[in-house]
Amino acid sequence: MKRFNALLFAVVGLFVATSVSAAPGKRPVPSCTKVPVTQTTEVPANTVFDGLVKYGKMVCLVGNAKNMNGSQSEKQIPHFNLGVGATLKNVVLGDPAMGAGRNLLAGGADGVHCEGNCKIENVYWGDVGEDAATLKGAGTMAVSGGAAYKAADKMFQNNGANSKIVITNFYAEEGGKLYRSCGNCSKQYARSVTISGVTIYNLNAGVGVNSSFDASKLPALANAYDVATMSDFVSNKPSSRCATFIGTSKGHEPGKDKNVDNIARTCIFK
Repeated sequence: MKRFNALLFAVVGLFVATSVSAAPGKRPVPSCTKVPVTQTTEVPANTVFDGLVKYGKMVCLVGNAKNMNGSQSEKQIPHFNLGVGATLKNVVLGDPAMGAGRNLLAGGADGVHCEGNCKIENVYWGDVGEDAATLKGAGTMAVSGGAAYKAADKMFQNNGANSKIVITNFYAEEGGKLYRSCGNCSKQYARSVTISGVTIYNLNAGVGVNSSFDASKLPALANAYDVATMSDFVSNKPSSRCATFIGTSKGHEPGKDKNVDNIARTCIFK
């Protein structure tokens, strides 16, 4: 622990120009009781699911069915589906004790789906399945507190229209990306993300954003681009906080965008 903290905060002066007092150090998954889960829990619009209230203690919800085992299959279903205005808080998803590595079948399922505006508070992903959480509709997904570990790919996915993800006071370790704006959804949009008081450790990239769109495939988005606003964003890798791509249409893979002007307008550090 001491060695980790020394390394983590030694890199702050090299890679972060602003104050990092809000970014957390290593945040372990809380001790929890394992509870097997075989189907998605629906949280109705404008309601709160509080794990401490429901169970009286912190629990690890572990997918116990093939479509919840936490593989990278597109057939994975979520642990929770949050209606518009719903809040999820105080639970652990996946089995944090399964082992080391980024592609374990540890019951993380497809994490959490948000239909629109939603809040995710003090939620831990002991082992991220297909994704930690996905914003599917218009609105803002606000993630505060908690941590995520061992993601084979990205953690937070933004597929929505007119949508934004806000991540504050969060810790992420071992994974592909903390955040990705969909690069090739069937319906594409310019999206935004705000990162504040966040620490990432051993992630390939912090955020993956579309700093431009392929005008030949998406003419309506020829002049559009995502915006990532980041402050108190700590990484142990010097070049990993903002990765830029050329958004495209379904069936095509987004290429990297190396245009310096596009990168400057998209990756905003404060």
